[in-house]
Amino acid sequence: MLRRSLCALLLLSLVHGSVALAQDEPASQPVPASQPAPAAVAPNFTVTPPAAAAAALTAHEAEVTPSDVADDLVQDDLSTQVEIFRRGSFQLRMGGMVQVQAAFYVGDEAALAYDDPADTEGFRVRRARFGFGGTLLDDWSYYIAVDLKDAVVASQGGDQGNEILDAKIEWNRFPFARVSAGVDKVAFSAFSLQSSSRLLLIERPLMVGYIAPDRRVGVTVSGDVWRLQYAAGFYNGSEGVTSGNRLAGLAGSAHLQLNLLGKPASFMPRKLRIGVGGGYMYDDGPAVNAHRVSANLMVQGWRTRLQGELLWMKTTPDQDPSAQVQAGDVSRWGVAGEVSAFVWRELLQVALRYEYYQDVDDLPTFGTQQMITAGLNVYLYRDNIKLQLNYINRDERDGPKVENDLAFAQLQAMF
Repeated sequence: MLRRSLCALLLLSLVHGSVALAQDEPASQPVPASQPAPAAVAPNFTVTPPAAAAAALTAHEAEVTPSDVADDLVQDDLSTQVEIFRRGSFQLRMGGMVQVQAAFYVGDEAALAYDDPADTEGFRVRRARFGFGGTLLDDWSYYIAVDLKDAVVASQGGDQGNEILDAKIEWNRFPFARVSAGVDKVAFSAFSLQSSSRLLLIERPLMVGYIAPDRRVGVTVSGDVWRLQYAAGFYNGSEGVTSGNRLAGLAGSAHLQLNLLGKPASFMPRKLRIGVGGGYMYDDGPAVNAHRVSANLMVQGWRTRLQGELLWMKTTPDQDPSAQVQAGDVSRWGVAGEVSAFVWRELLQVALRYEYYQDVDDLPTFGTQQMITAGLNVYLYRDNIKLQLNYINRDERDGPKVENDLAFAQLQAMF
């Protein structure tokens, strides 16, 4: 009984004390700024001013989104943006690209061996490339890219195995004179210097593969001087990377581009830009000597882009050629012009190209061709994820009609 009485008295004293404290505390007493807000009060959110938020968003987009300005005249096929490791000035970044094609209409006489995109209806991995890039020191950078291919021989539609696409070391202390050594694109044709991930139509013009060299091992100097972009190089006279200059010979080339109103946009052309350029290459090959000339024009603005180029080449056999070549001088030339326009936001674009190619200008051959390519591009995430649809009408001007028209699509993913 005594225990119950003591518990009741203790409970009454606690209740009375709580009520007294609640009555003594003023209802509107301010909370000192030095003390945190009580738990019962709504949380104090920190609101970022609109200007600061916009600045932070712009800085973030600059880190994760490629620049919309084509900075380099020689464009790498891969954009190594995924950072893997960093310590001091050293950076290791990675990039990759996959292009898968589907041909749904192929002429009966179309063939990969004749530079058509497909032999028959079906699927094809056009490019599967990955690479690494970064900086070694503040003024030294590197870039390595590998092209994965099947081991089927070219006569059966393959490309004879994997290959080193690019491998170069660059000293970039001065923007007007960047020096690189290794295997890289030859500074000659504007169409060939474009990145294969940014082509407005699925394939480059046919004349580029016949006249413009692709990649060689050598030394290249490139840079920007006012509104002039240039690239010049000294290369092996024969192709090959790790095998060296097996067939001897040397080559030199240069390409100049004058941007009259500033550098062109790499994706969405909004402002007026006009560029004129040209290139020359002398190739003292193992069996023939070749002179190559290029001239190009670029106009873009208001969501529209126009680009055209003329290529010409003349080959002359050596006095004592080391390989069997066609007797006498041989010349070939081609011209291509393409126009593209965004028709709906930054998502839908149409493109059209006309090309005329003359293989040997003093003999009627099947090499005289006219090609018209129409395309539709759907940008799901700019060039990182895009779908392209093309129809190619290929007309051999001399000889019988060849049934090699083709309609196909390509899906590209790049990181």
